[in-house]
Amino acid sequence: MIVFVSDAFKEDYIGGAELTTEAIIEDSLTPVLKIHSQKVTVNLMKKHKDSFWVFGNFAQVDKDLLIYAAKNLDYAVIEYDYKFCKFRSPEKHILAEGSCDCHKDRNGQIAAIFLTKAKTVFWMSHNQRQVYLDMFSFLEESKNVVLSSVFDEPTLAYFKNIQLPEKNNKWLILNSDSWIKGTKDAIEYAKKNNLEFEVIGGLSYGDMLQKLAESKGLIFLPKAGDTCPRLIIDLFKSGKLKEQLTPLCIDCSKEKSSSTTSLDTKHGIT
Repeated sequence: MIVFVSDAFKEDYIGGAELTTEAIIEDSLTPVLKIHSQKVTVNLMKKHKDSFWVFGNFAQVDKDLLIYAAKNLDYAVIEYDYKFCKFRSPEKHILAEGSCDCHKDRNGQIAAIFLTKAKTVFWMSHNQRQVYLDMFSFLEESKNVVLSSVFDEPTLAYFKNIQLPEKNNKWLILNSDSWIKGTKDAIEYAKKNNLEFEVIGGLSYGDMLQKLAESKGLIFLPKAGDTCPRLIIDLFKSGKLKEQLTPLCIDCSKEKSSSTTSLDTKHGIT
């Protein structure tokens, strides 16, 4: 059995991290158990000590449990952002408090050790990985794999066979509570430039893809380095995005997004 741990899964929230995690789960050749981060306990870890574990977004896992896992479990980590920082974004932390020294404190050190002890650490981009290596050079010795986003078979089939409908004149803006997505900035930009726009959110992934296909384009102004914004990759895959991206979209224009991924309990995700 493979145990997947995450703060949220696709059935809780349809975000890029959750969709990637779900695509991996769906393609697993081994039975899967999903556990929400806040429900992880020592007893659960002991009960499934012979299983292989995969940690996605683990911000809500107790730090002492991360230490226990590092000592007692076989696991892989899919790092979607920057867990060593209490804001999960050094740039956001600097903006809020003037500096970020999270890599020096206990929580930052625990996050780094947790990644070091993993069988494999999967990153969203090369630049994201480099941020970690600049802070924790010993991670260079870990098995590091740049994964980027992962898509399931139906989504890949959609991209392959897409027939673009007639475009409307609306620009799309993602409605997100996440500071890094820059929703307010995008709305202000659209208004300032007299662009017709629609703020979208709460849609199924399929409906979101359809919206992207019908729209004139997407206004996306992340406020800091966004490790691998899936929405941008969706635009690339549909053949609609050809212009230069803001550097704040970390590597997403350069990464090869992954198809479905199989799991091997001896080596992690392969």
